[in-house]
Amino acid sequence: MRRVWCWLQWMFWIGLILSTALGIGSVVFLYDLSKELPTNIDAELEKRDTRPTVIYDRNGNQIDELYIQRRIIVPYKEFPPHLVQALLASEDSRFFSHYGIDPIRIFKALYIDVMAGGFVQGASTLTQQTARLFLLSTQKLIIRKLREMLLAFQLERQFTKEQILSLYLNKVFLGNAEGVEAAAQGYFGKHVRDLTVAESALLVGVLPAPSRYNPNVNPKLSLQRRNMVLQRMLEERYLTPGEYRVALQEPLKLIRIDDPTADATAYYVEHARRYLLSKYGKDSLYQGGLRVKLAMDLNYQILAHAALQRGVLDLTRRQGYRGALFRPEPTPDNASATPDNATNAELVAAIPDNNTEALAAYKVLQQNRMLLGNIVYGVLTSLDEEQAVVWLGEQEGVLDWESLRRWQLAGEQQDDPPERLEKLSDALAKGDLVRVRLADFHPEADRFQLELYQPPLINGAVMVMNPGNGQVLAMIGGYRHETSEFNRAIQAKRQPGSAFKPIVYAAALDAGYTPASQLIDSPRAYRTGQSSHGSEEIWIPKNYSKKLLGNVSLRTALVKSLNLPTIGLVDDLDPRNIISYAQRLGITTEIPPNLTIALGSFSVTLQEMVSAYAVYADQGNLRRPVYLLRVEDQDGNVLEQWEPQAEQVISPETAFLVGNILRDVVRRGTGWRARSIERPSAGKTGTTNDYVDAWYIGYIPQLITGVYVGFDHPRSLGPHESGSRAAAPIWVDLMKNAVASLPTEQFPQPPGVVTVRVHSSGRRAGPCDPPEQTQEEYFRIGTEPPVDPLLPVKCGPVEEAETAASGTEQSVEEEELEL
Repeated sequence: MRRVWCWLQWMFWIGLILSTALGIGSVVFLYDLSKELPTNIDAELEKRDTRPTVIYDRNGNQIDELYIQRRIIVPYKEFPPHLVQALLASEDSRFFSHYGIDPIRIFKALYIDVMAGGFVQGASTLTQQTARLFLLSTQKLIIRKLREMLLAFQLERQFTKEQILSLYLNKVFLGNAEGVEAAAQGYFGKHVRDLTVAESALLVGVLPAPSRYNPNVNPKLSLQRRNMVLQRMLEERYLTPGEYRVALQEPLKLIRIDDPTADATAYYVEHARRYLLSKYGKDSLYQGGLRVKLAMDLNYQILAHAALQRGVLDLTRRQGYRGALFRPEPTPDNASATPDNATNAELVAAIPDNNTEALAAYKVLQQNRMLLGNIVYGVLTSLDEEQAVVWLGEQEGVLDWESLRRWQLAGEQQDDPPERLEKLSDALAKGDLVRVRLADFHPEADRFQLELYQPPLINGAVMVMNPGNGQVLAMIGGYRHETSEFNRAIQAKRQPGSAFKPIVYAAALDAGYTPASQLIDSPRAYRTGQSSHGSEEIWIPKNYSKKLLGNVSLRTALVKSLNLPTIGLVDDLDPRNIISYAQRLGITTEIPPNLTIALGSFSVTLQEMVSAYAVYADQGNLRRPVYLLRVEDQDGNVLEQWEPQAEQVISPETAFLVGNILRDVVRRGTGWRARSIERPSAGKTGTTNDYVDAWYIGYIPQLITGVYVGFDHPRSLGPHESGSRAAAPIWVDLMKNAVASLPTEQFPQPPGVVTVRVHSSGRRAGPCDPPEQTQEEYFRIGTEPPVDPLLPVKCGPVEEAETAASGTEQSVEEEELEL
């Protein structure tokens, strides 16, 4: 008995020692685990809370948000009861009765994991999932699970159950966004508070595998998951059998929210995003909640985008229709192989496997989004002289002859000129797979009015700037950002052609020339150096019009965009001096020092050209393009703010003289289309050899706008597609709308400029000079032509008769010339 008692004593002490050691070890172990847990959960949650960068235009209109995952935080009261009930039924039915962990779920999960031989069943409560979302990794490790439990206890002590649910529902990833508010807007186009029971169940059903159960990707799987959640809600008595049946029958209605301004603002926002990323870093940009105010005016941005699209499409029509995406082989009786009632499957079967574009088009034909203005696919089912009927998948539309009259038919080869369309059948045939625009809808006939559409091969860019401060009010880098992110306003370098000539003439005016100075418009041979064979190379340039005018004034040479006098100026002033002058005006691109720069033979960006012209509009001040006005952090602290900067690079007198000549380009030169905005404007066209690049840069006192049009891989735009025809109409389209809210202003004349009446020969006009041979000309004070002492002070009777006769003859000549 004594031995038994001794043995029991020994066992007691051994057990006590082991229990104490185990207890101490557990305490040490838990302490070690807790060291890596946050001590201040509120601060940690705030630190790890992500906020998107919000971008606004100059007037406070929200333009975009930049984020890794879209997230919109809403208070708990915004969550409908059935959303919370769906979450509890599916994820944690005992949420309101446990203290952060659920022992029943843990033992159940352990049993399933043991039977499966691995980690397959989760036992985490919503509190644990919240801890994991904000504070822990998602890897299934025992140590991490223990930390998760400890942190869940901390959350339960520090927050109410509603606060924990709010944290979770505002953070959880749902396939298209973070948080239920952003997900509700993304999937259903509504706020979370407006969700139906079925929609709430669908969101909760996405939780276990957001990518797999995303309704946009796998609608069938998503519906299965939704129905499982509804079943759990029924089992937990959150739904009555009747409510369950109603929710079960609700169809899946996903809504794609189209932002009409998204494509219009995309190039501008992307340019700003790249700058912000380089300066503030990825974390601050996408998660730091920056507030960015752009120089953009959303109204001008939308106008510029629409004008470029219309102009590019008009040019595309002139270049010609390139044909249907697919045309079935004709049957022996010359009818289309596609019957009027052909099914989608029959249409697809008729397409060769290598025509991937047509195959893809047929597959989306049944999913056409029938909203006015949209571009959709269709199949021609009938055709006559007046109209073609187009099957659009579920509805029909009509293409009439009037809508095709503006189109031409593209040549068979790339360089073949387009041909005029005489009738519908020249371009279309029964069975053609085509793209069309939904232009209108006629409810009485239940048909859409259609316009033929083909994606443009050409592209372009537009920039609108306030010349008084350099702020870029609008910038469009291409026809469509979705198909090409290349920014043709900032990144594309193209030959400016004659649009560079005003810089040459500004340099000449600063070098002592005046608008009345006489230049020679006649052929001249220039030595350009040694050829590869050792012989001397000679260049004999020509005018664009192939005509010669002899002696002309500097003003006339620029207004008529004459090549020969311009080359003569560059030769006289030295190409290197012209390059230096261009650099003063903000041209940073390298320019080769040769005479061809007179014709704009080098490459520059649209931004550079607009900045240079802005110097003329702002009395000689150079202002660098400004895209961002202010950047704030999420607390409202200003991180950077634009400050006005200007550098006087040429005199106000020279700027005015160049601008005044450019006003003449509008009044009687290639910029004549700009007269239609019905207010004073100045501008210049640019066209390169073979009509490869087309430009128009013009301004009023308050705005300067530049337009470029061309192919990304340079080739001809087509016969006669000059800057006046291809680019200027886009400028006019934009400016007519842009100036509507602006007062009419005149270009200010600086005090250092005077007007003197001069003869066409450049001398000061005398009293006997015929009026049509004289004009008022502007001069910088001190450069006016002197009074000729040999001219009569007063015109006598004989001189008056001769003057009258001369004037009559000149008028007849001009009238004949005009006719």
